[in-house]
Amino acid sequence: MRSLNNSDIALVTGASKGIGYALVEELILNGWKVVGVARSKEALDEMSKKFGEDVFISCNCDVSNGESVKGISKRLQEKGIIPALFFLNAGIAGEAACEDVNVVSTQKHKEIFDTNYFGVLHWIEQWISVCQRDFGARFVVTSSINAIFAPPTGSAYAASKAAIAKAFEGFALTYHNTNLKFSVVYAGPVATDGLKGNLPFTWSPKKMAKYMLKNTNKGKSRIHNSLFYSSLARILRMLPKKYTMKILRNLR
Repeated sequence: MRSLNNSDIALVTGASKGIGYALVEELILNGWKVVGVARSKEALDEMSKKFGEDVFISCNCDVSNGESVKGISKRLQEKGIIPALFFLNAGIAGEAACEDVNVVSTQKHKEIFDTNYFGVLHWIEQWISVCQRDFGARFVVTSSINAIFAPPTGSAYAASKAAIAKAFEGFALTYHNTNLKFSVVYAGPVATDGLKGNLPFTWSPKKMAKYMLKNTNKGKSRIHNSLFYSSLARILRMLPKKYTMKILRNLR
């Protein structure tokens, strides 16, 4: 059923920058044809020129808008473009996700969940039955070590990443005897535009993309790129708050 000479097709959201852009590059280098999804049409047009329309299919879409995702998905399906691999990477992170210490804003939480949680589920909703009828697929979501430990001013971000990680854990069990697979990436700090501060052991987007693709190819359902931050996140949860805050200040 797949078009494009039955080649492997991957779909990447948040494709125009950061980890998403690096994933597009890495996938194409590894012989994949990539559907790149992003809000910036200008950035997507530049990517089409760089990579070539024979291996890069641009889709201008706001993942937080369910109707937009539905429309894009329908057009791809009508063309017989059925991805075997979904990197659901788009998200609000870094400084854009930080909250005002003087205000608890339900609107801020909703905005972040619309992208980081529902912006992932929209794709699952539109593709799960189609992929199951076809040759199956693996869905990979970029979560965060903040799904384990919620930092100051990051309650909405951490909650959204924890929620999508748990949703994927549930999907993995629900569909474990089918041709659908689900993976969660608990990402440590990556040097993207949204990263706040100068944290140690920060990875480049390129290094992160290589690691994600390598471990996805191995079929891993839980992917931790940083033993240091995965361990630290669990330790920080157990410490008294004054020690936790002291460690966080030193990290910054």
